[in-house]
Amino acid sequence: MISTETKTPSSGGEIVIRQFRQSDASQVYALLSEGFIHGPGSPQKGAQRRNVTSRMSCLAYAGFMGGLGFLSINSYIPRLTGTALVLGSAAAFFYTRWRINRWFVNFCATARKTDMEDILESYGIPFSADSIHLPEQQGPGGFWVAVLEFPERKTSEVVGYVGLDYRSNIDPTSAELRRMIVSPRHRRRRIGSLLMTALMDHARSRAPPLKTLELETIQNEFQPGPLKLYESYGFRVIGKRAVRAAPFFDMTMVHLTMKLDIPGFTE
Repeated sequence: MISTETKTPSSGGEIVIRQFRQSDASQVYALLSEGFIHGPGSPQKGAQRRNVTSRMSCLAYAGFMGGLGFLSINSYIPRLTGTALVLGSAAAFFYTRWRINRWFVNFCATARKTDMEDILESYGIPFSADSIHLPEQQGPGGFWVAVLEFPERKTSEVVGYVGLDYRSNIDPTSAELRRMIVSPRHRRRRIGSLLMTALMDHARSRAPPLKTLELETIQNEFQPGPLKLYESYGFRVIGKRAVRAAPFFDMTMVHLTMKLDIPGFTE
């Protein structure tokens, strides 16, 4: 039988890279929210940090301070104006924060309703009736999980994952890298590199039909590691687009692509 697992010794346990199993689902979904919304260094946290110095926030600060100035005047109209400015500015600031958070919450909810609702089906992972992975029947797609195993305690924890989506791409020579997440509690342990290596090895073994890989990620200036990781594996930026997360607050989505090393293939 073809082995599809890799094991790497690590302090505090052994990191195993393998295909997703249905029993991983609850941990995978929990890590989705932690990685994108709640965890330290998440894109949501980065967006909130950038919002602190955004144009809208600076206007809110100015309006708030101006309102305090009006409130110091012992007259009805100025105080009414000051109250409106203070309340309006505070409301605008916190509404923007709420909208940013909702954008990421909706992003995760959409992921769970689309490709992550049935990961085995969406990413083409074949299992037998008795839940044994059948790697010889697997196509170009896949969904790899990084599992931190503790043999002495007979426990394990999903600490990262990445998917290669081949089925939803209309181009039969291309696949999309999706849902890359590493647990913020287990960073700097080469988990992202281990996942990328497994994915790239699989993609090259399926070339042809695969010729190119693509991905789109959120540009997070406070957490540049993911973009550098992709570039270290040969991806290059080919475009960017703005996404409106809140009034007067945009985020940048970066589109990257790479050509697989295929002997005899030229474009």
